[in-house]
Amino acid sequence: MDDRQAIVGVLEAALSQDPACVAQAEERLATLATHPNFHAFLFDVFADRSVPTQIRWIAVISLKNGIDKYWKRSAQHAIKLAEKDLIRPRLLDMLDEDSPPVATQYCVAVAKIARWEYPRVWPDFAEVLLARVSAIVADRASPEARRSTMEHNALHILHLFIKALAARTLPLERQKMREMTPLMFSVLVPIYNQRLDRFRAALLQAGAGLAKSAAFFAESLPLLKTIRLCVKVLRRLWVYGYENIERAGETALGFYVATTGHQPAFYDVFRRLAEDEDAGAAVPNEYLLVLRKLVLLYGKMYLDFQKYHAVPFIAIPCTPPMLRWYWTQISSEAPRLTVPLDAANGGGDAAPEPVLEPLLIQGLLLYKNVVKNFFYQPDDDGTLSDGARRCREVIDGEILTPAFVVEMAETLMFRYIPLKPRDLERWQDDPEGWIADEDSDYWSFEARRCAEHLFVDLVGQERARLAPELARLVLQGVANGGGGSPTEQHYRREGQYAALGLCASDLYDHIDFCEWLEKHPAADSPMGLVKWRIAWLIGKWIGVKFPAERRQQAYAVLLELASAAEPLIVRMEALSSLAQCIEDWDFLPEQFAPFVRPAFERAAEALGAVATAESRMRLVNLLSTLVQRMQREILPYAAAVVQLIPPLWDSAAGENMYQTAILILVTRLVEALGPQSTELQAFVAPLVRHSVDLGDPAHVYLIEDGVELWLMLLRGATKLDPSLAALLALAPQLVQYSSETLRRVLKVIEGYLLIDGPGVFRDHGPALVEALHALVADTSLTVRATAAGYATLGVLVQCVPVEAAGSALAQSSLLWTAFTFVLERREAEMVLAHHAAFLARVAVQYPALFCEFLSAQAADQAYSFARSWVELADDVRDVAQRRVFALGFAAAVAATTNDGVLRALPLMVPVWNEIMSDTGSSVAQCPSGAIGDYEDDDDDGCGYYAAGTGGDGGDEAVVPENARRQRLRAADPAHTLDARRQFACAMESCERINGGDRFRAILAQVDSRDMEDFRCQLS
Repeated sequence: MDDRQAIVGVLEAALSQDPACVAQAEERLATLATHPNFHAFLFDVFADRSVPTQIRWIAVISLKNGIDKYWKRSAQHAIKLAEKDLIRPRLLDMLDEDSPPVATQYCVAVAKIARWEYPRVWPDFAEVLLARVSAIVADRASPEARRSTMEHNALHILHLFIKALAARTLPLERQKMREMTPLMFSVLVPIYNQRLDRFRAALLQAGAGLAKSAAFFAESLPLLKTIRLCVKVLRRLWVYGYENIERAGETALGFYVATTGHQPAFYDVFRRLAEDEDAGAAVPNEYLLVLRKLVLLYGKMYLDFQKYHAVPFIAIPCTPPMLRWYWTQISSEAPRLTVPLDAANGGGDAAPEPVLEPLLIQGLLLYKNVVKNFFYQPDDDGTLSDGARRCREVIDGEILTPAFVVEMAETLMFRYIPLKPRDLERWQDDPEGWIADEDSDYWSFEARRCAEHLFVDLVGQERARLAPELARLVLQGVANGGGGSPTEQHYRREGQYAALGLCASDLYDHIDFCEWLEKHPAADSPMGLVKWRIAWLIGKWIGVKFPAERRQQAYAVLLELASAAEPLIVRMEALSSLAQCIEDWDFLPEQFAPFVRPAFERAAEALGAVATAESRMRLVNLLSTLVQRMQREILPYAAAVVQLIPPLWDSAAGENMYQTAILILVTRLVEALGPQSTELQAFVAPLVRHSVDLGDPAHVYLIEDGVELWLMLLRGATKLDPSLAALLALAPQLVQYSSETLRRVLKVIEGYLLIDGPGVFRDHGPALVEALHALVADTSLTVRATAAGYATLGVLVQCVPVEAAGSALAQSSLLWTAFTFVLERREAEMVLAHHAAFLARVAVQYPALFCEFLSAQAADQAYSFARSWVELADDVRDVAQRRVFALGFAAAVAATTNDGVLRALPLMVPVWNEIMSDTGSSVAQCPSGAIGDYEDDDDDGCGYYAAGTGGDGGDEAVVPENARRQRLRAADPAHTLDARRQFACAMESCERINGGDRFRAILAQVDSRDMEDFRCQLS
């Protein structure tokens, strides 16, 4: 890699107009990037001023990308230390680069290296760079243009470096930043002040002809760029460079205080240039852009300072004047916001747009963080810290005075919060996009929505003062009706409605909303905006002490507003508010029953009218919520919902979130239908297959909801449709897919077994056994996963006769796996207990198979297993499971001649005595919902529908699967077998097949007290 010309040739090819040539060159560069000294040669090409600018530009871009990918020591094909040593000393020698595109990439490349190497490898980078900056500023011999270029590049590198350093959280980086902050201020603040003085001088010299002075723009633009870069660096140092801002030096504090005067001055210049109609095209766009960014940059500094140093922000004396200046801009720009309504239609009286709306947003955010801020509030015990007390004195005495609070509330209410013509234009032309934007979290980027949040916080904090006044204004608007021009009526009505909805939780003691809704004439208004606001208001008030006896009034109004005759935006808002009514805690299904049919009809009509997937998803969520809350009341309309699903599913192709919403709707419908959902199996099975088939890419997004639908379908099934039965073939793969869906998948398998165990096992048994075997044999899984796997195997053993399942179990080595775990005891006792419990279940259900398996083991091995098996019974606390253990021991003893098992009989007798003493021959009660040997305490399925949701309390309301589980539990040998009789029969059988002498020899090993207790229990 010593041929620099070859690299230049590849770089030239990368600039070709031929796409194939470019692709080949990029591939070649990617290969060369891993070769030694490649990046050093790239720097050579970039540093060579004789090379064409375009090639130098592509060289520095390649260098920057290589630094990003290979400079870190832990990176694959990392750049060697020797090559770094060739690059690092020359990094700051190119500060005089005068090509803006090349210089930008160069600055980024240097900052990236500093990001990786400071402070450990290159600890003096900051000092070296500051020294360069100081030398450049002090150099009077170099041409002005060269000094300006070097200054700009050095400050740009410094900005990128400080920006990256401020984002790092390791203690060493934080400490280094705090140490360098005073030095940075001492160097940069004089530069900032010097450039500021020169800008003022140029501004005075330009005088009244400022907007037409080309010389002024040419002279002051570099000054503005330098000022802006200084502010970029200093604002982060001010916010992040001091742990305690009280320790900041006079230079830093003086800079911050001075900026509160600099921002208004720059804004005045910007406003003069932006509003000067005579200037025309004389003002360069770049100049206005830099000036605009500079004004907003000061605001960013104030917002960051307020966020990270809330108490000092208020304590510094310059804050109240700065906030007052912001409010002056907010109030003076308000008339520009409340333009005449005909402005949207091209009316000639339209006022101009605000000069700088982001500045107004910054002011609103600053006031919002003053009005409601954790640091200015009392503690839980009502006391204020010293800092909070000082802040409250300043806030209450100088910032949020009583008169100003009222002024702010009125300005926000009648100027900022109402919908403007530009809002109405989108409201009418793109209703679906409007709704999506209103529900988004990007409120801090729009003046109206930011004002809404400030207004809500202001009323919440000043409720005693503002709530009665707001109630008076709202009620006064109703009493006075419409007066004034259409524009005045619009903004007054909009402000009243918006305030009434936004502050519902603060106004409920002062306004009877139900009475307001009855008396308000706007419900019959021909204006779509008024109807939209009425629907919006109901959604805001429904959760605020809305009387139960008046809710039907709200339902009727919303369904009327959701009719097809209304504008789409009104219908969507009405249905959205209806969804909030249904989701409300105080919703009563019996009250809504008369409105179910029109609600479905309105939602179905809206689904046919909307165009975006997001809007359809909203409506599907409404239907889903309605089905969930109404439950059995939904039965008459189930067919109508089912008819909606196919077109909805077709329209949702590729929209994973939308498909998820549809699956949830179908799941809730199946749950509501209960046993009647059996008729939907053929219809729903394709949806389940699409969602859970690992061969379908959509499963990544849909599998959880698909499995939930699958499980719900099985819970309500009374029989298996062939399409549903065929889905079980997907279950073995899903068992190994993800731990997040494992529990549900196992419940699905159990559901099939409970419906038709023999038939299911005949078609899918071996695959299921192998999948479950792999699950319980995996030692990397949690205890709960192992327990859940064995619970499903327990259901299998109980539901499938030994004639059908015996050979599959024997061939799968499942018994041997559990046997080995118990024998070797390498896992925790809690895990081993589940292996042992499964073997006990097999011994009880399939005694011949189990005894045949035990008889095949060597005596010593069988004894070691039997001893561990009995000992593990002590780790089982559930009575029913302990009975299964004891019955399993009895089954093993009753049919085996294996000496090892018989030698463990002395250990079994105490367990039998304990079982007979605790329960005798009575039926042991399993906990509700427990099947086999594992209780799923995380099962969120309910046995009955919610109270009051329909059904007469008879069998119709019972989930069929719960009934099947109850029958299985009732048939469990742990419940049905007489323990005393089983133990006695086991002893008799053991004596018969092993002979009296051998049997008595075994009994002789039993502790005499245990044997006596055993005989007493049997007598």
